Amino acid sequence: MNGSPTQPFEARKGLRQGDLLSPFLIVLAMEYLTRRLKALHHIPDFNYHPKCAKMQIMQLGFADDLLLFCRGDMVSIQLLYNCFLDFSKESVLEINKKKSSIFFGGVSQDIQADILEFLGIQKWELPVRYLGVPLSSKRVSLVQCKPLLDKLVGRITSWTVKLLPYAGRLQLIKSVLFSIQTYWAQIFMLPKKITKLIEAICGSFLWTEDNNISKKDLLAWEKVCQPMSAGGFNVLDIGL
Repeated sequence: MNGSPTQPFEARKGLRQGDLLSPFLIVLAMEYLTRRLKALHHIPDFNYHPKCAKMQIMQLGFADDLLLFCRGDMVSIQLLYNCFLDFSKESVLEINKKKSSIFFGGVSQDIQADILEFLGIQKWELPVRYLGVPLSSKRVSLVQCKPLLDKLVGRITSWTVKLLPYAGRLQLIKSVLFSIQTYWAQIFMLPKKITKLIEAICGSFLWTEDNNISKKDLLAWEKVCQPMSAGGFNVLDIGL
């Protein structure tokens, strides 16, 4: 370095964050975990979560985030946890108890206390935000959808200074704003009022280049959603 040798450094094995091999290795590791968890099906003492028993679901994963489900009894918790510990020994992927939480539903306080003492992780209550969307045991409410509306308005606010033509605004609605809405809609059944507000926000941005809802639309939104052969702009009708 700079014309002279540097101090020797020790070579190490492993993967750095962002390595292209990481996703493939995660998939292989999660496949192994899935097979280990499926083996619990043959243990009579293990009980599925009541909402997951029909499809025999015990886990959901996204990248390195993992959700595990079972009935809230001590035996099922122990079997599930010990299975994950066996997986950790083989894969060297360990649970981070400081960033992990457990959610209960219909479990007595005494059993909750025993489970929390056994696992050593914190207890949380629904609703919470996960991967940018709210998780709740009930249907998503208008208040919980406010971050969705705020995100749409925030995107529009960043575009209003660029003096975009109608065609440019129309393309942003189709490719950006609707993709944000679709991300939520594929998880929840959005309330009808929220879809109407999204349509009103998109309509105001299209015709007035503003994020404030107005009645200055040059064309009704139902007409905008019609195909071009019928005089519309072929925009997705999210209200259907």
